[in-house]
Amino acid sequence: MKKSVALMLIDIDHFKYLNDTLGHHKGDLIIKHVANRLESLLDLNTTLARIGGDEFVVLIPDVKSTSNVDSIALEIINTMAMPFRIDCQDYNLSVSVGVSMNPNDSSTAEELMTHADAAMYRAKEQGRNRFCYYSDDLEHQFKQRQSIEKLLRNAIEHEEIDVYYQPKLALASGEIVGVEALVRLRDENNNLVSPLDFIPLAEETGLIHALGLSVLKQSCAAAKDWADKGYKIKVAVNIAAKQFTDKNFCNTVAQTLQETGLPSELLELEVTESALMHDFEEIKSMLNNLASLGLAIAIDDFGTGYSSLSYLKLFPVDVLKIDQSFIRDMLTDTQSMDIVRTITSLAHTLNLQIVAEGIEEKAHLESLIELGCELGQGYYFYKPMPKEAFDALLN
Repeated sequence: MKKSVALMLIDIDHFKYLNDTLGHHKGDLIIKHVANRLESLLDLNTTLARIGGDEFVVLIPDVKSTSNVDSIALEIINTMAMPFRIDCQDYNLSVSVGVSMNPNDSSTAEELMTHADAAMYRAKEQGRNRFCYYSDDLEHQFKQRQSIEKLLRNAIEHEEIDVYYQPKLALASGEIVGVEALVRLRDENNNLVSPLDFIPLAEETGLIHALGLSVLKQSCAAAKDWADKGYKIKVAVNIAAKQFTDKNFCNTVAQTLQETGLPSELLELEVTESALMHDFEEIKSMLNNLASLGLAIAIDDFGTGYSSLSYLKLFPVDVLKIDQSFIRDMLTDTQSMDIVRTITSLAHTLNLQIVAEGIEEKAHLESLIELGCELGQGYYFYKPMPKEAFDALLN
């Protein structure tokens, strides 16, 4: 039987977070412990190398069948899942492993590494703490991912990120009182790339900070322009969970308000429930600092995440946005209707403003007004639009 060579790329899950929170000294000790544990698992024919901060490569020659590779990969994952004892304290880790085979899917050393990298990212996408093999399907995804990352970097670098604005209306009067800023990216043919494709990638690569800043600056400048023309339009900007890991984020927001001259009461920051769950005390401090600037804090997609009532009490929240999945189904599904009713009632009790997302039919509008929901947005009124189109709408 023809023998193969297998290359495994091993990456410690969430290592950057561990390194930042525990300190680089403990981070280095973790790396050494991982290296020792990997070394103890492998035989003399196998090559082990550290190729980056938290990445290791295992090269296995003379592979007779993939079942051999499976067992080694599983052993690595299971062994790494056992607690690491450092300075009299236990730390739990997991790893993601990508596997590429020569000659099955790679003909050169460079290809082996590239393909193992793609497989490792697939393992992370599937929930981490697992291994994945490379495939043709992965190659297509990997190339698409590289292409989108390049597009994103270029757009940020050349200030070509587009921001669209979806009007937010007072439901009873139909008056436009605000907008939600939504980021847009175009490819070489001027076609829009789905945010589902580039926002997770921006978070993964760290580009989310530059992307978020571009959206914030454009949104604040737009709202200032409308205010100067006599329109008090509050702009809501989405903040990704990763942006909260930036210790300087509050200063960035304050500086942007100062540079654009936008009154802080015309800015609203939308955060998802999951973003609030990372480090309770740190997030609380960050939100209090942001609230002290005079801007509003909104919880986006309320009802789809943790929906803990404790954070509504402990965090400076001003607005609840009901997720569009509940709005969409409220006319046909009694449970969705009950959830919308409950969230609306909760918001009134806590003196919070309520916004319904995804209003697409007149019946949605009528039901929401009846329930006492004040604000809403959706295709029934307007789709997201470039600033020029929104300017024309105001005029």
